[in-house]
Amino acid sequence: MIVINNTWQRVALAALLIAPVILIVILMTPALLVLPFFATGREFILKLFDKMTTWARVVLPKAEAK
Repeated sequence: MIVINNTWQRVALAALLIAPVILIVILMTPALLVLPFFATGREFILKLFDKMTTWARVVLPKAEAK
């Protein structure tokens, strides 16, 4: 039986979820190059990056205080 503690579970979850995020960023590259030239596009990109940053802070493990 394999026992995995909470820290390794969060690392494994982050590893599983990082692949779709990388794929999404690659597919959005053309839009990210064009949208900043439009006002509504700029707002969309800022909101998108804000949500991705929030998601990354929730999913990735935090460094333990020593």
